[in-house]
Amino acid sequence: MTTSTTAQYVTFVVGEEIYAVPVGYVREIVRTTNLTKVPLAPEYIEGIANLRGEVLPVMSLRKRLGMSHEDVEESKIVILTSDDRTLGVIVDRTAQVITAGEEQIQESGASSEFVSNVIRADEGSFYLLLDVEKLLSAQEKSTLSKAKTAEGGKKHQESQEQAQQHVQIVTFEMANEVYAFRIEQVQEIIRYSKPTQVPDAPPYVQGVINLRQNVLPIIDLRVLLNLPQSEIDEFTKVIVLRAQGSLTGLVVDRIREVLRLEESQIMPPPSLTQQQEVKEVIGVIRKDEEMIMLLDPAFVISEQVSELAKETGEEASATQVSTVEEEQYVVFKVGDEEYGVAIEKVREINRISSLTKIPRSPRFLEGLMNLRGEVIPVVDLRKRFELEVRQEKDSAARVIVSEINEKKTGFIVDSVEGVERIPKHSIMDVPDMLLEGESGRFITNVIRVDTRVILVLDIDKLLTTSEMRRMERVVQKAEGEDSKSQAQKKQGQKSKQKKNLKRSQ
Repeated sequence: MTTSTTAQYVTFVVGEEIYAVPVGYVREIVRTTNLTKVPLAPEYIEGIANLRGEVLPVMSLRKRLGMSHEDVEESKIVILTSDDRTLGVIVDRTAQVITAGEEQIQESGASSEFVSNVIRADEGSFYLLLDVEKLLSAQEKSTLSKAKTAEGGKKHQESQEQAQQHVQIVTFEMANEVYAFRIEQVQEIIRYSKPTQVPDAPPYVQGVINLRQNVLPIIDLRVLLNLPQSEIDEFTKVIVLRAQGSLTGLVVDRIREVLRLEESQIMPPPSLTQQQEVKEVIGVIRKDEEMIMLLDPAFVISEQVSELAKETGEEASATQVSTVEEEQYVVFKVGDEEYGVAIEKVREINRISSLTKIPRSPRFLEGLMNLRGEVIPVVDLRKRFELEVRQEKDSAARVIVSEINEKKTGFIVDSVEGVERIPKHSIMDVPDMLLEGESGRFITNVIRVDTRVILVLDIDKLLTTSEMRRMERVVQKAEGEDSKSQAQKKQGQKSKQKKNLKRSQ
């Protein structure tokens, strides 16, 4: 007499079929949650989930099995795991846990990539036995991913060396005036959240907030600069400065741009401000028809504010700095998702000025922009990511200027959320499954911050080599036509001068 070996299986419904997986593969079953969409990922990848601090890819089992997509209210995410691999699969609904003997498992007899066996139930029905190992398997691109990271690090170092020859400033608005800090003085830029009030604090202190387990005092810059008050809205940001040995947050109306300029472009402040001892303004920059006032954090953040920061627990000791390694990213939105680019890769951030449209150019090329006499191509990331394109750009839209192969390129984003310092332990590898799609070429890491997920982009890889060549040809042609037009204009002026000379004779 032989004894049958039994095993337990979790069953769930997808379409009109019931599938089963060995219970040992199922870590948990959760309700569908907000997913971070990944541009140009394989069609069956629904996005990335942040599950209690763990980042994992989530696929639609319907799409993976070749079925049509359908929104089902009862849908669940089944978390499958094996070794170090974890994957969430969306199913229409979960059924039950069954026990089956090995004699009930038969070959399916049908050709299917992920189903080779079935479980025959006593009542004559069948459960399709899903091959979890095949679902979890991904293309071996880990070495490629590591190579991209190493290459990106080298380019970041080169960019840093080039940036040292220039000055970068962060500009922001306050009461319709434009101010700035040098970027090296800015620790990060974060969204505004209502602070906890501090008793008996000076009127310019709004309170304190918790910033990664540190207490950060929040200062109302309008009060400090004697400016009229305004309402807090979605554009309000907090610039975190390091000054007087402490971190302090300054509330500003909105972030404008990150500009890259020569040191010589920073002029001394007008003599009137010096006479009135307005010491917080240490320089002015003229851009187009605007005047930007460069502020000195040491004077903006008084000793009293600095002492408050130390009293509330945010003292920048050498121990704090060394214990948590951080990287700095420019964080922006395209569609509903957040993306990050290493700050060393960003030369500047500009508002969208007039763009010259180029006929018969690549779809993603929005046009050409004149950046202080230099013609640069501007790519619309919504178009590049194949997202819905807005007919009119929002006022929050910005152009992030980077340098690819020593050539400047602009990228239009929906909004710039800020500059954030991210602890290295929050920067995670891209799930292997995402490396299969086109997104695996330019998404290098995933950042987990509380419930947020930020996709880190390698801006050098956003366009393929062939796309870059096409774009370069468009720019060269436009520059050639511009040079020809200027030459004709000069020739016309010379001819006119000759005619006038003959008439005078």
